[in-house]
Amino acid sequence: MDTAGPVERLTAPDDAKRAVEALVERYASQADYYATDRQIDRLVYDLYGLTDEEIAIVEEAT
Repeated sequence: MDTAGPVERLTAPDDAKRAVEALVERYASQADYYATDRQIDRLVYDLYGLTDEEIAIVEEAT
């Protein structure tokens, strides 16, 4: 029985596999960065008591 996942079954050279893994890792890291950045924005908006309208103005300007 074959229990290897799709990545393990690839016949690509190791350097190609490493390149794909690095890209996936980088993408995940960027996603975390953007999620954290968004959380910080919300905290700052709450700190200053901005309304939804004011938040929209700030986000349009950036």
